[in-house]
Amino acid sequence: MKFLAFALALCGLVLSGSAGADQTCKAKANQRKLAGQALVNFVQQCEFEVLKACQDKTAHQPDNDRLMQECAVNAMGMGSKWCEPHSCRTNSDCSGGARCSVCWAGLCGE
Repeated sequence: MKFLAFALALCGLVLSGSAGADQTCKAKANQRKLAGQALVNFVQQCEFEVLKACQDKTAHQPDNDRLMQECAVNAMGMGSKWCEPHSCRTNSDCSGGARCSVCWAGLCGE
């Protein structure tokens, strides 16, 4: 059953293609009403794709580390910065201060 949910989430990600290119990962997941492991799997795949796209976009630019982080955080829809710690299981794991207090799909953010 978990495999089916994962497969459906991946199919939805692939089918969304460029139609939802301007939407954040969080907005896409909320639009699909994903929950549980399907949500976590979708967000992990989306984060991977975001990091790859942002790396390509910011390569060979001055201060590309800062630009990479800004690009990725904006595309994920998790807030204004990467939180430390980045991964979580519950809200109590998100101890990074302001704008890093909510655990959503295994990631700390807003």
